[in-house]
Amino acid sequence: MSERPSDGGPGGARTPSLNEAPGRRWPSAVGAWLGIGTAPATLVLGAAMAARHGGAVPVTGLLVGGVLMAALLWGQGRIGLRRPLGDGGTLTAVLPAYLGDASRVLLAGVLAVTMVGWNGFNVGLGGASLAALTHLPAWTGPALLEVAVLAVSWAPARFGNRIAVFTTLSAAVLVGWCLTVLPPPGAPVRLTAGGLADASALIGYASVFALRAPDFSVGLARRRDLAWCVGLLIGPALLGVLAGAGLWLRTGSADVVALLAAGSGLAAYANLFVAVAVFAAALTTTYSGALALRGLAPRFPARTAMLLVAVLGGVLAVARFDRLVLPWLTLLAAALPVLVVPMATEAVARRRGRASRTVPAWCWVPPALLAVTCALAGVDSAPLLGLLLAGACTVLWRLRG
Repeated sequence: MSERPSDGGPGGARTPSLNEAPGRRWPSAVGAWLGIGTAPATLVLGAAMAARHGGAVPVTGLLVGGVLMAALLWGQGRIGLRRPLGDGGTLTAVLPAYLGDASRVLLAGVLAVTMVGWNGFNVGLGGASLAALTHLPAWTGPALLEVAVLAVSWAPARFGNRIAVFTTLSAAVLVGWCLTVLPPPGAPVRLTAGGLADASALIGYASVFALRAPDFSVGLARRRDLAWCVGLLIGPALLGVLAGAGLWLRTGSADVVALLAAGSGLAAYANLFVAVAVFAAALTTTYSGALALRGLAPRFPARTAMLLVAVLGGVLAVARFDRLVLPWLTLLAAALPVLVVPMATEAVARRRGRASRTVPAWCWVPPALLAVTCALAGVDSAPLLGLLLAGACTVLWRLRG
């Protein structure tokens, strides 16, 4: 992808073009995956899960969620693998071969809204930490952080890459700090059934990245390279969720920012790690959001698109959109992963030598609408219902072929 917004993976990490780095190995691609796996949002998610259960989180939900995350990341990520294992292209490059014009426009609109929401989430979380650390008015923290994110988004890609590496390391330090300095009084998980809502939240956490997985697996030479990348996202993410659940068990508070601000000594400065650690994830949203907006309006200037994402996300950040983590992730889990089912299935069929076919909208739009409607009605299994319906529609489509 030659356009500036499309050069950003998490934290602005540059995704290679179709002709670059043939036969890449996993160490050259894992940064983006690890950045999502170590993001502070996992702490918030784990604390919210424990608060919902009033204690330890059922292990069943975590296992089901982890398995489905892996399936989505693997299925979509294989599209980016070097030929003949995959298409060898980013999502933007391969979409015209998989979706019709109307479906691509609809997807661009959904991704644009999603990126604005994730921008508001990450900047809201990091901005609140910045305000708590500096004792500034609540709105100034998100505003200052949003300005910094936008400035780096407009800077050369190499500078954004360096920022991404530093902030990803900060995120890893934050999770490790929570596990060692504030250990839970008991096990953060319990061996019971249930937890479908937790599985849905985990699917939602990975849904956007899973859909865009070819951007981050492009050019990988082997399936085992993709397996390393998937494992290094899911492992740290589940560890972060457990750390967040442990924070709730120790303190009874699901507000990670308020919890860290109330501490003393090093605990108070943990908010600095939060503010820095969210930067990479927030930076991704300006790049990806601008790309999605330009999918709707190709002539829209790149920097103007980034500015629009930052302004809309900044409004959500000031309103502390990050406090709505579970409803937000449930909606994402309902709306996005359903497309991965027919798209990944079609990719497998092509690898087996079958004729290329365009994924029809009825394979993923009705399942998405059903899942979103059920999620709004409070059905815990809404994302799973959407995936099942998408699977049934995909089977029907393949049989009709």
